[in-house]
Amino acid sequence: MADLKLSEVDRLQTKEYWDRRYQKDDENSTFDWFKTFTDLEPFFRQHIEWDESPNLKLVMLGCGNSTLSKDLYDAGLKHIANIDFASTCIEQMGELYKNDKGMTWQVMDVRDMVAFADNTFDVAIDKGTLDALLSYTGSVWDIPVEIKESTAKYMDEVNRILKPSGKMLYISYRQPHFARAVIAREYWTMTTQTIPDPAGGFDYFGYVLQK
Repeated sequence: MADLKLSEVDRLQTKEYWDRRYQKDDENSTFDWFKTFTDLEPFFRQHIEWDESPNLKLVMLGCGNSTLSKDLYDAGLKHIANIDFASTCIEQMGELYKNDKGMTWQVMDVRDMVAFADNTFDVAIDKGTLDALLSYTGSVWDIPVEIKESTAKYMDEVNRILKPSGKMLYISYRQPHFARAVIAREYWTMTTQTIPDPAGGFDYFGYVLQK
């Protein structure tokens, strides 16, 4: 998708934008949008069965160059598939963490995760990816049709690759009444948890989508 005529906000949806962004970074660069693992660890430990960690399979949806996968790996979750549609990012992160056996890095679009079989993962994690797909110029009350279709494909693919008892953990600044319109589906239940900012900034939200 050519993005030369798109606004800076709209470009966040495109592969071209992210490829260019990661090409500016060196191979050891990491960056965390939103919260860090320290901020999110209580939320993850509440909703991931850590005592079953030797067998759990996780997928990081739109991993970017965040350290979150590495932090979860070091905390005991050793089977993490990382995907992103920016090939530069996947190459850099795969090289950076090449010695961490059990972590894989693949170029893939979250809306078409063809390389994954049905019912593969116990947990899917999204920290900022859906928010990038929802970036557009216009009113938050009036989501464009193409954005709705794009995010629907994403949700359906996540549902497909999760096991029957699987769950998706989505971390976002998006408030529940806006998020619900996008992520609510008949195939899972949704609960919401506020993730406060200890420094007194605005709150984030953790959405638990349970099949």
